[in-house]
Amino acid sequence: MIRIVIDTNLYISAFINTNSRNRLNAVFSDPALEILVDPTLLSEIFQVINRPKFTKYVTASQINSFMELISERCTFVFTTISVKVSPDPKDDFLLALSQEANAQFLLTGNKVDLLELKTFGNTRILTLTEFLDLRSMT
Repeated sequence: MIRIVIDTNLYISAFINTNSRNRLNAVFSDPALEILVDPTLLSEIFQVINRPKFTKYVTASQINSFMELISERCTFVFTTISVKVSPDPKDDFLLALSQEANAQFLLTGNKVDLLELKTFGNTRILTLTEFLDLRSMT
């Protein structure tokens, strides 16, 4: 089983963009992947998707269904460690989750900050497209 963490920005992109949704769905539908979340990540996804700039395009029911899908598909991890490594301190919780859960991959759309790290411990940091390309080669 391959353990992955997915950054909030990819969930939000999938929620509002069909192409992004199709790529994230490829990850969600792959039974060989264990998608990891913690309370901080779930809270951030929920807070961001409820911002006025997004809620004008989606209903509360769609948001609830999206959050249920994430909750049902993902494995919950309770992060007990903290790290201070990311150039953007707001992303450190993702690195802590990756480390705590022993994730092989952290997927992000963050073109700076996280992707610049390339790795954190045993976790490779890739874009969703890079990850899907890597998976298609195996």
